[in-house]
Amino acid sequence: METHVKPSPERLEPAIESLLARLRRRIRAYVWADGVAAALVLVGVSFWFSLALDWFFELPRLLRVVELIGLGAAVVYILFRFLLERLFVRLADHNMAVLLERRFGQLRDSLLTTVELAEHPDHGAGFNREMLAHTHRDAVARTAQIDLNQVFDTAPLVRRMSLAAALVASVLVFAVAASDALGTWARRSLLVSDESWPRKVHLAVQGFDRGGHLKIARGSDWELIVKADAAPGREVPEVVQVRYRTLDGAQGRENMSREGVVAPRQGAFQNYAHTFKGVLAPLEFYVLGGDDRQGPMYLDVVDSPTISRMTLHCEYPRYMRREPRDVAVAGLVQLPRGTQITLQAEANKPLVSVRIDDLADENTPITHQLDLAAEHGAPQSKFQFSLARLDGDKTLLFTLLDADGIKSHEAVRLALGAVPDEPPQVNVQLKGISAAITSNARLPAGGEISDDYGVMKIWFEYQVDDAPPRQQAFTTPVDGEEKLAVADVLEVRDLQLQPKQKLHWAVQAADGFALDAGPNVGSSQQYVLDVVTSEQLRSMLEARELMLRRRFETIVEELTETRNLLSGVTLGPKDEPAKEPSKQGGATPAPGREPGDAAEEAAENPRPGTAPLSLQVERVLQNCQRSSHETLQVALAFDAIREEMENNRVDTEELKTRLKDGVADPLKRIVEQMFPPLEERLKKLAGQLSDLQAGPATQAAALSDADAILVEMRQVLDKMLELETFNEVLDILRGIISTQEKVNAETKQKQRQKVRDLTE
Repeated sequence: METHVKPSPERLEPAIESLLARLRRRIRAYVWADGVAAALVLVGVSFWFSLALDWFFELPRLLRVVELIGLGAAVVYILFRFLLERLFVRLADHNMAVLLERRFGQLRDSLLTTVELAEHPDHGAGFNREMLAHTHRDAVARTAQIDLNQVFDTAPLVRRMSLAAALVASVLVFAVAASDALGTWARRSLLVSDESWPRKVHLAVQGFDRGGHLKIARGSDWELIVKADAAPGREVPEVVQVRYRTLDGAQGRENMSREGVVAPRQGAFQNYAHTFKGVLAPLEFYVLGGDDRQGPMYLDVVDSPTISRMTLHCEYPRYMRREPRDVAVAGLVQLPRGTQITLQAEANKPLVSVRIDDLADENTPITHQLDLAAEHGAPQSKFQFSLARLDGDKTLLFTLLDADGIKSHEAVRLALGAVPDEPPQVNVQLKGISAAITSNARLPAGGEISDDYGVMKIWFEYQVDDAPPRQQAFTTPVDGEEKLAVADVLEVRDLQLQPKQKLHWAVQAADGFALDAGPNVGSSQQYVLDVVTSEQLRSMLEARELMLRRRFETIVEELTETRNLLSGVTLGPKDEPAKEPSKQGGATPAPGREPGDAAEEAAENPRPGTAPLSLQVERVLQNCQRSSHETLQVALAFDAIREEMENNRVDTEELKTRLKDGVADPLKRIVEQMFPPLEERLKKLAGQLSDLQAGPATQAAALSDADAILVEMRQVLDKMLELETFNEVLDILRGIISTQEKVNAETKQKQRQKVRDLTE
C-alpha cells in the first residue's frame, strides 16, 4: 500500500513574500538616496570649484563652455552609474533570499530552498516531501524574527547624504548672502556671458587680443602698462604684481612701479609699469592687485621686420651716355648727381606698410607712406619706391610695419651720396718755355686731358696784363673721348705783345654736363710769362748755360775723385782694411766746395784704409750712379735751352748745332753707353773682393772705363767753354750794335735840334 505525502506549496507564504517585497523596496530607496546624494555632491563641489576658478581667473568663454560641458557629462555619468544603472537591475526573490541568507546565518538555507522550490517546483521531485514541508515551515518561522535594518550598512550613505546636505546648504546660504555673486556666476558659467565679476579693484591690460596674446619683436624691451580704475567706489591697490614664466620653465615675480598718485574721480586711472628687458623667448604672465587678477597673458616673440635686400635701379643723366644698371646697397651708396633712382627692396617677412622719411632737409623732413596691404590686397614682402632726381646727399629712413603688427625697432637707414660731375682733368704743360718769352714766341702745349664722361671741347685761354681773357680753340679734334692726348701751339707773335707785358696762359677743357648752368670747365696750371726782348732772353739763357757749365765742372771733379777712390782700393781677404792710399786718393775738397765740408765729404767717401773693402766699392758705385744721373740732368737742361731758343725764335743754326751736337748729345751718349758698363763692373767687383785673380782684372777694367768717361766729359767741357766764348763774342757784337744804335739816335736827336734852332 502506497503512502501519499502532501507536496510543498507552489507559492510562498504571505509572510515570506512580504519580507522579500519590503527588502526590495528598501534596496531601491537606498539606491535612489545614494545616487541623488552623489549627484548633489558632484554639483556642489563643481559649483564651488567653478566659482573659485572663475573668481580668481575670470576664465574666457571657451574654457567656461568646456567646464560646463564637463560638468554636465559628469552629472550624467553619476546619475547613470549610481542611479539609473542600479534601478533597472531586476531584484528577483531568489536574489533577495541569497542576500538574507548571507546576512542572517540562522536561516540555514531554508529561505533560499523555499524560494527556489516556489519558483521551480519541478526541482523538488527528487526530494522527500516531508522534509521539504519541514523546511518551508522552518523558513516561515525563522523569517519572522528577521530585522531588515540589519541588512544595510547606512554609514556610507549617511556620509554622502551629509556631504550633499552640507554642500546644498552652503549653496543656499551663499545664494541668500551673495545673491548678486550667485547671479553673476550663473550668467557667466551657465549662460556663458562675458559679464565681469564685480570687484573692488579693476585692473586692465591693454594691447592684447581676445585670446590674451601680443606679439613683440625678438630681443626688444617691452613695457607692460596696467591701469587700475580710480573711479569713486573702486579701490586702487598699493601693490600690483606681475608673475611670469618663460618657455623653458623659469619663473619670476616682480612688483610693478606705480606712476604717481591719481586722485579718485570718474574716468581716472592709476598706472603701473614694468619693463621686460630683451625678450628672446615667449612669455606667459599674470597681473595681480587687490582682489583682481588678469591673465594668463602671452607675449609671442617674432622676428622684427627688416630689409634683407635692397637694390637701386639707376637711370643716369643722358649726357653721361651710360646704360641703366642695378646697384646693390652696401653702406654709403655714391651715385652721380642727377641720377633717377627706383628703390627695390625685399623684407624678411610680409609688410603691411612702410614709412619713408627723407632727411634731405633736416628742418623739414619729407615723409612718404606706402600702404602695401591696401594697394595689393594683402601684406607684401617686396616693395619699390621712386625718388626724385638726386641733386644732393640724401638720407632715407625706412620704418616697417609687418603683418604681425610689429614695427621695426630701428629704422633702416639708406645713405645716398650725390657725386658731383668733376671738371675735366687737364694735365697739360707748357713745353720748352720758361718764365720769359719774346713777342715772336710760340707756346707749345702737350699732355693728356681726361673726364669721366667725355671731353667735349679744348681751348687756349690767354690774357695780356689786365685785359679780358681770350680764347683760341685747339686744332685737336674732340668727340667725347674720356681720355685724350693733346699737342698744340699758341702763336704769340699774332698777339702783337710788347716787352714788359705779362701773358697769362692756360689750357682749358669742357665736358658735356647739362644739368645746371652749363658744362664743367677744367684748367691746366696757369703760367704767367714775362715778355722780354730777344737780347734779354739770350742773356738769361746764357746765364743758365754758365750755371750748367759750372755744375758740370763739379760733376767731372767728383767723378775724378771717385776714380781715385777706386784706384786706391787694395784687394785682399774679404772685408780686410786696405793700405793707406797715396796722396792723390786723399779727401781734397773739390773746387766749388767749402773747406769746412771736408769732414762731411770724408764721411761720404771714406779713405780706403779706414773702411772695409765691400763698403769702399759700394761707395764708388753710388758715386758713379749719382754722377750718371746728374750728367743726364745737365744734358736735358741744355736740350731745354735749345728748345726754348727755338720756341722764342732767337736761335741760329750754328748755336743749335753747338748745343745739340757739341753738348747735349755727347752727354746723353756718355750716360747711356759708357756709365752702364762701369756700373756693371763695379757690381761684379763687389763679389770678387777676395778673389786675387779675377778681382784685380775687374778693377783695372773699371778704372779704364772711368778714365774713358772722364776723357769724354772733359771734351764736352771744352765745347762748353767754346760755347761760352762764342756767347761772349755775340754779347760784344750786341753791345757794339746797341752802342751804334744809341749814337745814331743821339745824332738824329741833335740834327732835329739844329733844325729847330735854325727855324727859330
